[in-house]
Amino acid sequence: MPPRTSETEAVALVAASPLLDVEWYAAQAGRAFGSRAEAAEHWVRGRPEGATPHPLFEPAWLYPRGRWSRHAPDPLSFWLADPAERERPPHPLIDLAATGPLEDWLRTHDPAELLRPPRERDTSAPTVVVVDVDDLPRAVQWARHLAGTDGVAGRLVTTDPAATRVLTAVVADLPTTRVVADPGLQPEPAEVVVEVRGAVRPPRWPWVADLVAALDADGVGAAVPLLLRPDHTVAGPVLVGHPVADVERAAHLPLPDAVEPPVRATRGRPGVTTLVTASRLVTGEDLPEAADAAWWRAAGFEAPGRPLRVREGRRALRWSIDIAAPAAPRGRRWGDWHFASSLAAALERQGQWVAIDHPETRTRRTRDLDDVTLVLRGLERVEPPAHTTNLLWVISHPELVTPEELAAHDAAFAASTTWAARHGIEPLPQCTDPTRFHPDLPRREDGPRALFVGNSRGELRASVAAARRTGLNLTVVGQGWPADVPVAADHVANDALGPLYAGAGVVLNDHWEDMRTEGFVSNRVFDVLATGARLLSDDVAGLEDALGEAAGTVRVWRTDEEFRRLTAGEPDEHWPGAAARRRTAERVVAEHSFDARAATLLARALTLVDSRP
Repeated sequence: MPPRTSETEAVALVAASPLLDVEWYAAQAGRAFGSRAEAAEHWVRGRPEGATPHPLFEPAWLYPRGRWSRHAPDPLSFWLADPAERERPPHPLIDLAATGPLEDWLRTHDPAELLRPPRERDTSAPTVVVVDVDDLPRAVQWARHLAGTDGVAGRLVTTDPAATRVLTAVVADLPTTRVVADPGLQPEPAEVVVEVRGAVRPPRWPWVADLVAALDADGVGAAVPLLLRPDHTVAGPVLVGHPVADVERAAHLPLPDAVEPPVRATRGRPGVTTLVTASRLVTGEDLPEAADAAWWRAAGFEAPGRPLRVREGRRALRWSIDIAAPAAPRGRRWGDWHFASSLAAALERQGQWVAIDHPETRTRRTRDLDDVTLVLRGLERVEPPAHTTNLLWVISHPELVTPEELAAHDAAFAASTTWAARHGIEPLPQCTDPTRFHPDLPRREDGPRALFVGNSRGELRASVAAARRTGLNLTVVGQGWPADVPVAADHVANDALGPLYAGAGVVLNDHWEDMRTEGFVSNRVFDVLATGARLLSDDVAGLEDALGEAAGTVRVWRTDEEFRRLTAGEPDEHWPGAAARRRTAERVVAEHSFDARAATLLARALTLVDSRP
């Protein structure tokens, strides 16, 4: 950064620059100037608030926080004095890659070439989102966010002249968003109006559709989205600082009248205000906690932040299940999120309070309410909190886990009998969710003959490679596969996965090499067997230890010859019949469910909690 520019230097820089348009600036200053030097001196020393020196130079766009004021007496001389600053376009409609140096371009071009008129506005959308501008950079974010949201028209409300100029330029090519001084809302009966006030940032995921859908419920007059901090803990309108799970439990309750959230959707009819936890916005600050005592009690809390210690007649501990998946919606594509979600539901069925924590939320301030922290070990080590009972469940990547990490927890479990024995900890195999995988699922008659569901992981997985070498006609569902792998779909919804397994002729499964040799049987094995499907797996150590008698219905391949033999002819030539597979499915559901694993973890946690000093 160069030394601070003096007023004399600033006047000289501004007077010499084509970015001082004397007539443009005189109209804003409300006076005439006898020379460029006089206009430059007035700009540097006496410019009106919100004025600009040229139609293509917008200080509010370049420096919304006024960064120039520490280095120069005005924003234009600051921009002119620093070569690095001149690489930044000073107006939303300028593309320096196309124009080259702006001052050179202005010597041979008319600014009107860039200052095109806004496109015709489209106001026919069924939902209008009205955003009061209190922060220009955030208003620009909203303009671009709303332009990419289907079925939505945006209105940016501002009476500030500089903000109006900048936003009008930003939305010039965004026909569904306009800038207004007065929202003038006169909604039609079927029109939904979403009002956004305060320091609320647009998220990077869809949110409007769930909010609008909530207004269709009987007795609902307004819908409010869940507001999140940037770390994905709750910013409001209730349970500020809590994990999202706490609010999801209370989402069925009407919000108290005292709650005044900065975002509200209405359709112009009376009714209660409901909180929509599926719709989430990111806010820049916490809302004041406005829930009354009756609401807290109905939500399951003895007092603000203190959950009931008895639920459904059973002692309730508060659990945090810590996973490696990110908190944003993309984290719900991760396998460990689905695993944690099913385990949390099983613990809740046993009367427990459970939240899922992510790398972003594991430092939330409400974690001091937790009794138990259960880490589902992923790719990174998680330091156990000092104030809770700490459990570790190693379900993958055992090569990353050290004896010191195991010893740092009050109890450790591993999804491998042999690995657990070698490290002196308790075996706890993976499992299945019987609410989604069970033997009574519908079976498609036209299902794939051979099915593999999984992502490439940057390599040709063992099952897929064996299918290619042996000429098997394999249906693949997953992402990241090379172009020569016939992929039927890149994703399957979790609710559709069970029926897909059940309707397949044969389902293939394989493991990471270290998981296979160390005996970490994947949860896919339990899922497939729970549906009564035929499973063909690689040779994973400890399969019988994990499955017991159920291992008898799994077919294992070690060589291409075994793979070719097991996938040739009709599947029933190689697998037990439907009745035997059903018995296996019933055994897996009974013995290897998340409910069974939750019962084991709960019993251990209660013992450890009661033994703490």
